[in-house]
Amino acid sequence: MADRMTVTTLDELSEVYEMHGGEKVARWKCLARRNNLFGAWEAVECSFLPAGGASGVHLHSRTEQFDYVVSGSGVMTIDGVDHPVTAGDLLTTCLGTRHGIRNVGDEDLIWLVIEVSGPGMVPEVPAQDTSGDRAEVIKLREVREVDALDYLSGPLRRARLIELAPGQAETLVADEQEHVLFTLDGTGSAKSASTTVPLRYGVSVGVPFRGSVTVEGGPDGLEFFVVSLVVPANAGGAE
Repeated sequence: MADRMTVTTLDELSEVYEMHGGEKVARWKCLARRNNLFGAWEAVECSFLPAGGASGVHLHSRTEQFDYVVSGSGVMTIDGVDHPVTAGDLLTTCLGTRHGIRNVGDEDLIWLVIEVSGPGMVPEVPAQDTSGDRAEVIKLREVREVDALDYLSGPLRRARLIELAPGQAETLVADEQEHVLFTLDGTGSAKSASTTVPLRYGVSVGVPFRGSVTVEGGPDGLEFFVVSLVVPANAGGAE
């Protein structure tokens, strides 16, 4: 089997002035997007807000989103209601939601943004009943896994926190779903057919359709966040 994966680190961050009309200078890195995967991803990104900074309130008119707080503390405003958020929180954003986030701590607020096409926006994401969709803050460190269809109606399927002991392994197979992982703590490796990628904080690995990656914990163990998205059998003309 050929190697199928994308690898990104947090080196060479870009600066974003007044993110979504917000305050101060944010830093940002795109980890994965549709041009190197096959599903209806908009992008998987890592954002950094300095103390006192804010990403302005904006409307999600065509996309759905997961946000995962990596570190720091903030306040997420969802449809006019403020929600305190901290490391380990997962936030769901459905179509028609207005949200924004502010850093209320003394250190950078760092979070992952997983934005995808909403239901009915592209052929592989058919229109669905969105009446049950809801924007919510979930303590992912407590539940460890979230079924996206409990909150959203688009192509996202689940978000997980996975901890591996030294030498323990987890295989991500992209048969019906693609995966993007982000290393949170510890060290380890991600192995495909003939390539081994060292994992450390900030290293992200995307597993495109029909790819497979085995993630193994290093000497001190490994923790990573992974999000999965459904992919139709003919997505992107994949072979």
